[in-house]
Amino acid sequence: MRSGLLLSAFLTIVGSGCVNAAMAADAWPEHTVRIIVPFPAGGAVDIAARILAEGLAKRWDRTVVVENKPGGETTIGVTAFVGARDNHTLLYTTFGTLSVAPLTVDKLPFDPKNDLVPLVPVASIVVGLAVTSALSVKTLAELEAAIRAKPGQLAWSSAPTLPRYAFATFLKQRGLEMNFVAYRDNSQPQADLGENRIQALITALPASASVVSSGKARLIAITEPRRSRLVAEVPTASEAGYDELTFIGGVGLFGWKDMPDGLRNRIVADTNTVLTETAVAERLKATGQQVIGGGPDILVRLIDQQTARVLEMSKSIDLKSAR
Repeated sequence: MRSGLLLSAFLTIVGSGCVNAAMAADAWPEHTVRIIVPFPAGGAVDIAARILAEGLAKRWDRTVVVENKPGGETTIGVTAFVGARDNHTLLYTTFGTLSVAPLTVDKLPFDPKNDLVPLVPVASIVVGLAVTSALSVKTLAELEAAIRAKPGQLAWSSAPTLPRYAFATFLKQRGLEMNFVAYRDNSQPQADLGENRIQALITALPASASVVSSGKARLIAITEPRRSRLVAEVPTASEAGYDELTFIGGVGLFGWKDMPDGLRNRIVADTNTVLTETAVAERLKATGQQVIGGGPDILVRLIDQQTARVLEMSKSIDLKSAR
């Protein structure tokens, strides 16, 4: 009887704790929520974060602000997030913070596995390979042939990290010579592609959209593993037999270390509700992004897949100086 009374008391305490945790999650947020974005304002990641923040603010009836802290291959923003130790601050960053940074930054000021709590895989930024129309190239095989016919005479550029690594791997594995051109102005590569000053550009769809729509350049492949509804007529690199150019440019929402499970579940549910809104999906689509959605398990799996992909690339190229 005594053990039965003790068990009953224990279950009462546990049940009370669960109720209190649920009540605490329901009461959150108590004030303004910050979402730190380790990228500059105006880019695809920043725009998506602001779309998400707007939707969450409506659900939570609290102000949700986006703070841009770019630089250091996302380490500046992530370090600020981890150092905040604030239960009203979230992080919105690319999968590369966990898959690329540990391989390219000698001493990370944070622990990606323990300091960042996975919440939701929000969206993928669709990356495409565009070539100048002056080349008369329509497929990846034709691009390979054109580069091989003029070793060292053609030029390329890219968005940073994964797009650059993927194309550098493509060149290395196939024994191709092509000159890399670096830019400070993000708008200049698109203009140079249209004028045939560079012959290939691998970047997010909006960053080559104007020259493609004008007919000065042609989109010949995307890096997603499956065709995208954004450009359904464009094949994947994998379809064309170029698996080395395949990756998902995903972005996710992360919480703070020791986040209570109840609150974690609440934020995951609310974020996914926002992502199911047609208007949100359409606004992301306009920036070359497509909704992923789901919970922490999916986010972890996608990051693990990207990490494995980056490790494969590192066998062919030096990630720290990929050109």
